[in-house]
Amino acid sequence: MSDAPSDAEYTRLVNEHSRSIYRYVMRRLTDWSSCEDVVSETFLIAWRRRDQLPPRDRELAWLYAIAFRVISNQRRARDRRNRLTVRIALERKGNDLEATDDTFDVESVMKIVKYLRVDDRVILEHVYWERLTYREIADILGISENAVGIRINRAKKSLKLIIDQDSDSGRLSEIFGRETEQ
Repeated sequence: MSDAPSDAEYTRLVNEHSRSIYRYVMRRLTDWSSCEDVVSETFLIAWRRRDQLPPRDRELAWLYAIAFRVISNQRRARDRRNRLTVRIALERKGNDLEATDDTFDVESVMKIVKYLRVDDRVILEHVYWERLTYREIADILGISENAVGIRINRAKKSLKLIIDQDSDSGRLSEIFGRETEQ
């Protein structure tokens, strides 16, 4: 007899965690169809690995880890497009950017966060969006809790540097104020 959980246990896993996984993926991809694909793939992998199902209190972190790995290719592609868009905008605008009086909003913060390295952005997303503990983040990323703390501090410093540079130069505000569809 197999040690794999029953169909009923897998159904419970999907019913209990599918909304959390969907929100986790949607915040990262923002594309409905890609999100659906990633969530489906996440639970397909969970089904295939159901013999590795962790205790109930660690199931969600386990599913986050699976989803994290599934969306990594989409994230890299999205980030390459974003960097290219910013580079093209900077080349097109030249050095004569005029400062604008943008108001603070979430969209602007998200655009600034995109300037972070992927690893720094991922760690901050896990801390502030998912509200995960260092232990859960360590399990998802496959690193130690100490490394999580170090990466969080590095990411915060990088974000502060980007924000400070933006307030000094006004360049990001100008780009954000004029950036539209891709």
